[in-house]
Amino acid sequence: MDGITLKKLAELSGLSVRTVNRVLKNQGDVSPEKRALVRELAAKYNYMPNIAARNFRLRRNNVVGVIMYDRMLCEANVQKLADLERVLTSAGYYPLLGSARDRDIRRILEEWNGIVGMVVVFNFRAARENMPKAKDYPYTFIFVDSGEAGTDECHRVVVDRGIGIAAACDCLIRSGCRKIVHCGTAALRLPMLRRCAERPGFQAELLHIETAHPEADDGFAAGEKIMRSGADAVFFDTDRMAAGFYRYAWQKGLRIPDDISVVGFDDDAASALLPPPLSSVAHPVAEISAAVLELIVGRRDRPGTKVLPTSFIRRASIKGV
Repeated sequence: MDGITLKKLAELSGLSVRTVNRVLKNQGDVSPEKRALVRELAAKYNYMPNIAARNFRLRRNNVVGVIMYDRMLCEANVQKLADLERVLTSAGYYPLLGSARDRDIRRILEEWNGIVGMVVVFNFRAARENMPKAKDYPYTFIFVDSGEAGTDECHRVVVDRGIGIAAACDCLIRSGCRKIVHCGTAALRLPMLRRCAERPGFQAELLHIETAHPEADDGFAAGEKIMRSGADAVFFDTDRMAAGFYRYAWQKGLRIPDDISVVGFDDDAASALLPPPLSSVAHPVAEISAAVLELIVGRRDRPGTKVLPTSFIRRASIKGV
């Protein structure tokens, strides 16, 4: 029997809809015999509650949609998703995850109608014209670390990468580094590094080595250019790239940080385990979850923006540690 309803379950058991509902919710004073009968029938016919109808009827919703752009599933973003799931679940909410590209995010939102009330969108940096308009959907949107998306009509939680990068640059300067090379994509971290270089007291030369991707193989492949540049420090776009450079250094007999100081970005779990442990800029994972939960619980009508700083974690990959 497909699509069995609560009413049909009551007819099969010979009990009232109210009694069956109380059994399924484990509520009220119902005899053990009746409880056993209802649960046996529910299991036999694979009864599933209609969450959308129940939420509409009760005028409440504790299911939160979470959309992640599927090209952004690196370790740092998985950490954010996992922590948000833990925080939401602990607070009595049920996260519903959707993985989307800019061409199908609208379909996901349409399918969630009646099931979710709040939608959290992670790392969606597509052009604003490709983003859904909040007014077209019955949701409250929270855009997390998504560039300019949702600026006008939605809540935003912004991660300020510049704060952690500036702290990393200051640490390199204090440790005596005078020629710092940035290795990665020019559009990613380089603009923030250049702003650091323009500040008074930045007593180092800043170079750039372009790579196609922010992966370990790219960090390894850039090793020769980095060392040929004469740099005494290198800042990688990701910890994955830094790990690739560690492999290059090991093959060439280079010593980190004696021959060159190394800084990564993302603070991946393996970073603290590398020999020597990698200095890195860390995302505010716990703070993001707390900010999202505050917006969900508060049900704020007026869009707002909360800015959270990244932090620099100094480890033994920089001279002087």
